[in-house]
Amino acid sequence: MRTILIEDEHHILRMMERLVQSEPHLKWMGSFSDPLQALEFLKDQEVDLVFLDIEMPQMTGIEFAKHLPASTQVVFTTAHSKYAVEAFDIQATHYLLKPITEQMIHDLIPRVSKRYTEILSTEHHRKCTIQCLDHFSVKTQDGDLVKWPTQKTEELFAYLIFHRDKVVNKWLIAETLYPEIDEPQRALHNVYNLVYRLKKTLAEYDLSITVQTINNGYSLHLDDACACDYYDWLDAKRKPFPQTELNARLFVDKDYTWH
Repeated sequence: MRTILIEDEHHILRMMERLVQSEPHLKWMGSFSDPLQALEFLKDQEVDLVFLDIEMPQMTGIEFAKHLPASTQVVFTTAHSKYAVEAFDIQATHYLLKPITEQMIHDLIPRVSKRYTEILSTEHHRKCTIQCLDHFSVKTQDGDLVKWPTQKTEELFAYLIFHRDKVVNKWLIAETLYPEIDEPQRALHNVYNLVYRLKKTLAEYDLSITVQTINNGYSLHLDDACACDYYDWLDAKRKPFPQTELNARLFVDKDYTWH
């Protein structure tokens, strides 16, 4: 489970960081003494579990927890039991009284793991995140960047994402991705290899994405468990920016010429 720590006392924060990093069921993503910095971090990162101090000067843990999505579990840490009722009013997973020990963290794991499983089974949990606007990246459920075997494999994926759910003719793909190759059959052979590498990469990362071969072309499909900001823009009734700006915002860090 992707985990962050928020605690304004540095010595406690470092100690809890060591405990979390030693627990195999938890994946430490970051530690913060400033809750406002943690909020900035969470704008770009999804986490499953937050160990959250209640008494902090900039913002209380209770206030901070109200900014978190319902799927993110919260374990409050405090030296005072007086906050227990308020903590559980916002459906905290647990409440730990300081000083925190290794055994306390270890005993907590079955509880958070059980709830984590329940969350995954009762709602669409995003297994991947695809960013096309401003820069191009694909991240797994755990927030790891997908590493493509070749740049052309990555470009084919971007090209099929751009042509959302459409069947793109294999010859058009060959002409678009290999304009420098004069022999059409050789370019097409390269496309076959790209499709194979693409399917293999998607399977290796267990992404909720399928590449379908239909007639003489290919179509890429995302299921509901995968998020794409380009598709969100297409589906939005009120666009966050106008159509005229779209091409300038797509794949900014790539030299793709086909969009």
